Amino acid sequence: MEQSHPDNRFWTDRNLSDLEFFSAKFKKHKYRRHSHFGYVVGVVVDGAEAFFCRGEIHTAGPGDIILVNPQSQHDGEAASELGWAYRVIYPREDHFLALANTTSPPRFLKSVVHDPELSARIVGLHQAAETKSDLIDAQFAWADILFQLVARHSEAKPTECIDRQDAKRIAMIEEILRAQAVIGVSLEAVAAQVGCSQWHLVRSFTRAKGISPHAFLLDCRLRHAKSLIDAGEPLAMASVAAGFVDQSHFTRHFVRAYGFTPGRYQANRAP
Repeated sequence: MEQSHPDNRFWTDRNLSDLEFFSAKFKKHKYRRHSHFGYVVGVVVDGAEAFFCRGEIHTAGPGDIILVNPQSQHDGEAASELGWAYRVIYPREDHFLALANTTSPPRFLKSVVHDPELSARIVGLHQAAETKSDLIDAQFAWADILFQLVARHSEAKPTECIDRQDAKRIAMIEEILRAQAVIGVSLEAVAAQVGCSQWHLVRSFTRAKGISPHAFLLDCRLRHAKSLIDAGEPLAMASVAAGFVDQSHFTRHFVRAYGFTPGRYQANRAP
């Protein structure tokens, strides 16, 4: 039996409704057939895994998403001598019912799907939860990942609902996010303040503004950081003062938004 890789890790995130995470690398390990009470959603990040599920053998390679429904018997082993590495989350049925706006627990249609955009977001959530880099990032990303899993890859589709109070709520959400961008605010707290579900908050705001609440909050932080840099603040102080957990986190979001580094921006602003 293969010894567990020293970097393999399993943990539960209390800030994401006790969502379970698993990050692992294997070469010779073979899972015996088993099942889970909840779902298995895994992204292969290196190598390839072969596994039995729903009566047949599947192979998942880099970037593929593995989808296993509750109570579904499955196993797993390396598809080649190189082994495989993957990141796995274990959502429960109540997670989908609360955040994906479904009236009944979804059932995934395929055991392996190739969805690069969604797999990248799942890996991003996994990394954020592992490093505890940003609670707000993780909560908003988690809600939208669940919605997209249901919308793209399950037999049930989320229900889009229109609420006459959405315009008022959206203005309130925008005000809350602007006011608390630096200190941070959870998705659950914002939803409670405006009187709607977390799912409805994310979908209605995104539909109306063309940007998710999470992206809007990041934009507020970035613009505040730029104003601090304009005022002469050092980059490290500006990043923390604007609500970013560290300078590398700030730099990554800054480059993704503007196409150049905070250091380049600071140098160009210098007299």
